[in-house]
Amino acid sequence: MNLNIDLGTLARAAGGRLLKGDPAAPFNAFVTDTRRLRTGDFFWALKGASYDAHDFLPQTLPVGVSGWLAREDAVAGLTDLPAAVVVVRDTLKALQALAAWHRQRFQIPLVAITGSNGKSTTKEMLRSIFSTAGETCSNAGNLNNQFGLPLSLLELGPEHKFGVFELGASRRGDIAEIGEVARPTCGIITNIGPSHLEYFGDLETIYETKTELAACLAPGGTLVYNYDDRYLSRLNGREFKKMTFGRDPGADLRVLEGDTLRLEDGGDIHQVRLPHAGGHNYLNAAAAAAAALSSGLDFSAITKGLESYTPPPMRLQELRINGATVILDAYNSNPQSAASAIKQAAAMERPLYILMGDMKELGRHSAHYHADLGAALAHTGAERIFLAGPEMQPAVDAYQNAGGKALVYAETLDGWLEEARGLIKAGRGTFLIKASRSMKFERIVEGL
Repeated sequence: MNLNIDLGTLARAAGGRLLKGDPAAPFNAFVTDTRRLRTGDFFWALKGASYDAHDFLPQTLPVGVSGWLAREDAVAGLTDLPAAVVVVRDTLKALQALAAWHRQRFQIPLVAITGSNGKSTTKEMLRSIFSTAGETCSNAGNLNNQFGLPLSLLELGPEHKFGVFELGASRRGDIAEIGEVARPTCGIITNIGPSHLEYFGDLETIYETKTELAACLAPGGTLVYNYDDRYLSRLNGREFKKMTFGRDPGADLRVLEGDTLRLEDGGDIHQVRLPHAGGHNYLNAAAAAAAALSSGLDFSAITKGLESYTPPPMRLQELRINGATVILDAYNSNPQSAASAIKQAAAMERPLYILMGDMKELGRHSAHYHADLGAALAHTGAERIFLAGPEMQPAVDAYQNAGGKALVYAETLDGWLEEARGLIKAGRGTFLIKASRSMKFERIVEGL
């Protein structure tokens, strides 16, 4: 972060006032974690779900901080202050206001991505495409929420020619809130599916939340969305600039079936040798390609970027261990992504082994979706299926009711961990590892 402004500008952009300090004093960056503070740092106090950094303001003074941005009522009773103090009503809203102001300093193609599945993969694919044409700024890791997105935008600098940012949501209004901060020139909605149902309640609410992005586009901005998706197809008649992708012949950018990715654009067919193939990744690649086209790039840059793309860790990450192929997809799991991963793995080298853990955040829908998963697993022809987690019990019952005979189940991963590792070390076949992040299924391949 190198904002290259002064304290007076900081106070105005954040919607606050300078309580103490020289308004002309230079300001470049800040720290939000007291554990990372060093002498001379400027501290921005944020309130989270389980903490309030304002409680630690006095403890930052012995470190030698240069200043604070803090809530006005939290500072009111303090007598010892650093050299500079900016006060605001709400420090998170102030962070978002500063990020929104900073974003408007850059007249560059900037893409925001949301959806139930494929956000991170699509982001990394598009970042790879953009990087063929210029320096690109994007979120690091999972910095995609009310806190992370503005912090990511504040990393924009004059060296950047493109921006691509993932937007996450867990309730109605989340996309509208951070989408207004990003004001993208292009927005992508990958799909609508049963992800985070514990918080959203139903698919209709997920649709309404994700499509909040349409109202956040910069003037003249383009919305890119999945034409095949039964919810997103409602957008077809809406009056805004759009570009669709999908397998349906009506999509603007059409995915053609085959051993390699082929994209049809206005009658022209472009072949891409995607390093990490699979139907789900084909659609993610098409979403990234559509956004790149709407941002002014051509298929030469798109092909080069997609063919050099490297997937994020634990997201359909393909590993070779002693001759076995391992698909590590243990960053997140929900019914839609699990079904897609199974379909991809089923088309690979046999014997097939499936290792799956709980799909979290499904709330009252958990038993239903796990039962659907168990019934589907019974028809995969897998040599062995390993399931773990308390929420997997309905999957076990459905699998057995469907006549499946190859199941190993334990309430925790440790119940069959060593048996599964032994099969991987034997070096035969394909292993799909799929679970929600909290299950820590990456332990299966650690050290192999």
